[in-house]
Amino acid sequence: MSVDKRQALLKLARNSEEKTFAARYLDQIRAVVTGRKFATLTGFLDPGQTALLEEICRGHGGVHVLYWGGYPEAERRRALLLAEDNYWHDEDCRVDILQVVPLGQDKLPGHRDYLGSLMGLGISRDRVGDIVCQVEGAAVFVAGEIMPYLLQNLQKVGRCPVVVQSIDCTKFSYSPPELLKKVVTAASQRLDVLVSKAFNLSRSESALLVQQGKVFQNWRQQNSPSRLVVYGDVITCRGYGRFRVLEHIGVTKKGREKYVLGFYHD
Repeated sequence: MSVDKRQALLKLARNSEEKTFAARYLDQIRAVVTGRKFATLTGFLDPGQTALLEEICRGHGGVHVLYWGGYPEAERRRALLLAEDNYWHDEDCRVDILQVVPLGQDKLPGHRDYLGSLMGLGISRDRVGDIVCQVEGAAVFVAGEIMPYLLQNLQKVGRCPVVVQSIDCTKFSYSPPELLKKVVTAASQRLDVLVSKAFNLSRSESALLVQQGKVFQNWRQQNSPSRLVVYGDVITCRGYGRFRVLEHIGVTKKGREKYVLGFYHD
């Protein structure tokens, strides 16, 4: 790959973190395409990283990618990079399920509690996929290579003692989380406008958050307050929360757009 092509692909990154990510996987892709590696397995990627990796692979050529996060609806997924004439299967992505059941607590731990306890064991974020809270405990999708360590060492979530076991994917069932819905009216589809309405901020406050790099559209940093938001977009604002644009339900008599936003719980 020429230096110019590499630089063009690196420019797909929107910040320094994405540039480091792009550079790392450009090297991995080159190793796969040239035959120095048969395949490369990533850690768990969020949807923004997945989208960036897709762009890089299309621009580079000669490689295809298999994604798997443990179940079809998974948000965080591992990627298996392969030369175009090779093919593997979902199980080659090495995703295991850790069932975590708290003992003797009236209030069950939340997503942040589970993630915090895993990080407290020295586990890096890319070793952990989705954490699906259930009626009793949680199903935690993890890189297969760390499962033995977690079975031996995860004994508490926060201050709550837990029982852990590895379960087969056939024993996991998924129900989409219920979102807290809110109807808002907005003068336009601009990112700063909807962030303002979603979190009860002034336009200047929401625009500043975007400019400071604290707002992510579909998991990728967005620095332009005027960027348009469309149906299905997921907007994350650091320090405030996350919402999805669920529906456009028409226009008011004053010509303002009406949207249904769905807010994620912990």
